[in-house]
Amino acid sequence: MTIIGGKLQVYLTSILIIVVSSIVFSMHSFQPVRLLAVLSEMVIIGVSLVAAYLLGNRELHRGIPLGLILLSLSTYFDLLEALTGMNYYEFISVALLVVGFPILLASSIYHIRERKRRISEFSAVLSNSLDGILLLDLSENILYPNKTACDLLGFNEGQLKMKKISDFLSEEGAKKFREARSALFAGQNLSAFEVELITSGESPIVAEISLVIGRNANEDPDSIILTFKDVTHIRRIESALVEQNRFQKVLNELITEVLESDFDEESYKYFLMKCVRSFPRADAAAFLLREDDNRFHFVATYNYDFEELKPISFAPEELIQKSSDEVVIIKDYSVDYKMDSERLKRIIKGGRLLEIKSTLSIPIKIDGEVKMYFNLDSLSSANAFDDEEIMNTAMGFGKAISVLLWRINTVNELRRQRELMERLSMEDHLTGLPNRRAFFDSAMRQIELSKRNGEEMAILYLDLNDFKGVNDTLGHDFGDALLKSIAKRLTTICRRSDLTARMGGDEFVFILPSTGREGAIEAEAKVHEAFGEPFSVKGRRVKLTASVGLAVYPENGKSIRELLIVADEKMYENKEILSKKLKKATIV
Repeated sequence: MTIIGGKLQVYLTSILIIVVSSIVFSMHSFQPVRLLAVLSEMVIIGVSLVAAYLLGNRELHRGIPLGLILLSLSTYFDLLEALTGMNYYEFISVALLVVGFPILLASSIYHIRERKRRISEFSAVLSNSLDGILLLDLSENILYPNKTACDLLGFNEGQLKMKKISDFLSEEGAKKFREARSALFAGQNLSAFEVELITSGESPIVAEISLVIGRNANEDPDSIILTFKDVTHIRRIESALVEQNRFQKVLNELITEVLESDFDEESYKYFLMKCVRSFPRADAAAFLLREDDNRFHFVATYNYDFEELKPISFAPEELIQKSSDEVVIIKDYSVDYKMDSERLKRIIKGGRLLEIKSTLSIPIKIDGEVKMYFNLDSLSSANAFDDEEIMNTAMGFGKAISVLLWRINTVNELRRQRELMERLSMEDHLTGLPNRRAFFDSAMRQIELSKRNGEEMAILYLDLNDFKGVNDTLGHDFGDALLKSIAKRLTTICRRSDLTARMGGDEFVFILPSTGREGAIEAEAKVHEAFGEPFSVKGRRVKLTASVGLAVYPENGKSIRELLIVADEKMYENKEILSKKLKKATIV
């Protein structure tokens, strides 16, 4: 409104000058022809002044409005000469004309050249801009595309000028554009926004768009300038980083879980499931572990039939990876088809070989040697793992799993050694039965359990008769073999809940949970029956007997030592009852 009001004031002032000047000059002559000439010259003067004012407020060479002012002054002095007849006015008029006209002409020529240069530079900027630029009319028709816009959208300039911006927008994108346009024309501050632009290629591009209103000379909106840049790669990288961070988080959680538990077959399966669900574009997976036979075996799979694949193994040279220690992408599976028919049949059926489009194979190295291959498979796209970011994620993953497996192997080895030491400390080295320490440990727990449940418990104490005579006659090696045979037979007469232990020498003891005196007497009878048949050892047959004493908790004692004392006394009482003849061992 301020600009329009300023122009109106100029117009009214100029008209007022013309009218007043016409009246003043007309008073010197009332001839119609002369009056018409005066009026014409006054109009020329007024128009020139208005033009000079308006052009002076535009981006023009200053010589143009200056030339117009000089020409209007020349006309003014020419008018004065005509009215007054004074010749020096004519001289001034000619001088102003001689100076003003060249200035106006030269300035106009310079302005036209400068304008063309600027237009050329502007066109060059538009054409060479890294951003796509589209000039749209208010109906959203494309009036002008720059070269970048043509390249990004995949059409030439002529083709684009026949289209509307809506031709390149999805339904969601068109909605975003309409909302942005409405906000722009409502005078709101408009930030850049992102939409997918449909191109002539196979895939759309993600574009960051900015809109500006184009205006005519009257400052009225007559176009929309749309600037866009392709941010597809940037968004892909951002998405890959987000996925990588998410995968790394899942991996860290998995490593923590695995370190807190035993890494068995079920752990492998769980690990694969979590990896596939979090790894970009993976549909299935498999662990191939090199075992002691130097062949790679399936130890776990996800989205495959593991039972079908479990019997299969591969020599290193049979693998597609050819024992590579680098992360590789596999798309050619022709090597698999050269296997024997039985393995190929299983891989096609259980491993979905015909469906696999791409495999990301990650070697897992321990101490510099490939111990495992972790294969991630895509069943939907041959290009699923082609991104560099995915390869970087895979390499980092391989290193993390290598460290994890090394740690697991170390922990498992330490656990095995600890368990072995624990077992050896609780096991009789000769017979393999629980030893004296194991007996006391188990007996104390069983007493506590019996006390809590209000049950009875029995102990049988056994001593071999004349075992020393066998040792003296046939030697200690034969005696040791005989003890092993006796221990083996004694374990066959026990219940699964009973414990048979060697207390040392030729003494054995039984713990009978939930057993009273009657049950203990029946168990004692079974022990004597066990010695009814001779023992065959190293080609010799040995017939010997045993003395047994029993004690019952809580009748004969409330601690293990009290029970042992009672059982030991009963055993010696029984030994005294036996005749010397029955005590002797018979060797055949």
